[in-house]
Amino acid sequence: MKKILSLAIVLMCTLLPVKLWAQVEAGSPYKIWTDPVVYRASDKVTWYFDMTDTKFKAGEDLYLWSWSPSEPDAGNWENSSDFAKLTYVGDNVYAMTLIPEKYYGVPAADMNANDDIFWGRLKTKNGSAQSDVFQVYSSHAEWTTFMESGEAWKSFPEKFALKEPFSLLVDINKLVFAGKAGGLNDITWESLHFHSGLDDWSVSQEAQMWLPEIVEKTKLAHVEGSIYRMDLTPIEYYGVESDYEAENIAWLITTHNPDWAGTSPDAVLKAAAAAPYPDPAFSFFPQKFSALDILTLTRQFNGKTDGDLTYTLTAGEKTITGILAGNRDKREAVINLEKELAGMTSLTKIHLKITNSNDVTVVDTDLPLVPLSEITYE
Repeated sequence: MKKILSLAIVLMCTLLPVKLWAQVEAGSPYKIWTDPVVYRASDKVTWYFDMTDTKFKAGEDLYLWSWSPSEPDAGNWENSSDFAKLTYVGDNVYAMTLIPEKYYGVPAADMNANDDIFWGRLKTKNGSAQSDVFQVYSSHAEWTTFMESGEAWKSFPEKFALKEPFSLLVDINKLVFAGKAGGLNDITWESLHFHSGLDDWSVSQEAQMWLPEIVEKTKLAHVEGSIYRMDLTPIEYYGVESDYEAENIAWLITTHNPDWAGTSPDAVLKAAAAAPYPDPAFSFFPQKFSALDILTLTRQFNGKTDGDLTYTLTAGEKTITGILAGNRDKREAVINLEKELAGMTSLTKIHLKITNSNDVTVVDTDLPLVPLSEITYE
């Protein structure tokens, strides 16, 4: 019997590493963030994971495996459940929208009092590849800091960035309305709204109470007790271009139904120092291609006045033109060379020219073609 047990142990020790060796360690998320920035466990929140520079293929299906404060997908490592699947939003970024209390099946009060939660990994469905262990940051510390500060409002982060979400917490019992703190207690009102503008109201988003969609957009969320929250990403909320350099957000809060019956004093949120906009960068994919391939042209970080980009491909006596679609951050065009160059078997290169909306040439180069004679078929 002892001999049989020893043999079984040896077999286990031999087989276990085989499975471990087959597992791909994909690396750590480049960045993790949440929207809203501050949230309670009973709130709907979106967790974002930037998986740039990991060994996962961009866009492949990834799943959340989390064991704290509970293990929602326990026992399914080799076949993750659909509810644990993340949404791919592009540029190597994945997202999951959840209400932590419901996802983990743990009372919100328990999670709101615990910073040591939301540990996990991202993985493929069958577990053949996994990220390093990470923790999605909970907001318990921020909430506690604000509640104990005695302040009427606080923004998270303290200074906003144009392209990143931020949250504003407001205690309406401490904020001045109608000339006194807690002044809203003397008014019967339906909802509170964020009346604001970038750079001292230069680019404004007014609380236009006669427009239902603006009423919804500017509405503060009631969190608990006298605490309300406004969540926004400035570039989307104010509709400015990606290279806009904001200095501040001027704002006040007002009532709806009745409109403007209670209004807080003007206040200002400061912007974080803006990162310089990157220099333009052109690329094409694949790097080696033939007249039978699909060619993708990409130009990122275009000049501020570039506008629409037009490409012209010259192949022998044929000219192909089109538009690189997108925005300033990224413009792209996809060209089916097999269709466009049908019958042109002797080409060794094509010439590419890209001009901006001012007819200024921004790319002018030859792109070599792999000769069809060098392509083998298996």
